[in-house]
Amino acid sequence: MKFAISILILFMGGFIFLRPSEDFPKTFPRFVAEDLKGNLITEKIFEGKISAVILWTTDSEPCIKILENLSRNLPPNCQVIGLIGDRNFDAEVAKKFSAIPQLKVNDDFAPLLAKIKVVPTAIFIDRHGNLIEPPQFVPNAKFILRELNLICEKNLNAVQTFFW
Repeated sequence: MKFAISILILFMGGFIFLRPSEDFPKTFPRFVAEDLKGNLITEKIFEGKISAVILWTTDSEPCIKILENLSRNLPPNCQVIGLIGDRNFDAEVAKKFSAIPQLKVNDDFAPLLAKIKVVPTAIFIDRHGNLIEPPQFVPNAKFILRELNLICEKNLNAVQTFFW
């Protein structure tokens, strides 16, 4: 009985944080964003690589722990990109993770980010800027690396989805 209640609570919890997949755009929005060094970055950053964009905030301990463990063991032709979700972020915290490209959130990301309610969230993107699956809450860095490995093993180069 306790097991059934636990499963029910976990199942219901997923609906609180994630919306149905049809609510999310199928492509990452076009954007021009500033990185921590002041460089302007566009959606061209996705060309030729499978990407995991991690939406995070500098005041979230789970986000910080995930970023601490993401810079190593990436599959070939994959990249992790941080998207700092708080507009008034702690620059000192963000600079700790400068080995991973860190983009500052702006209104260009609104079509996608308006539908995300929790951090850390991972958005997996193919080599052409298409979302591979809907954005999802991530519990740890192992989850992100496992997903990147799975996606790279399937050699996705167009929208082939798990959840669409």
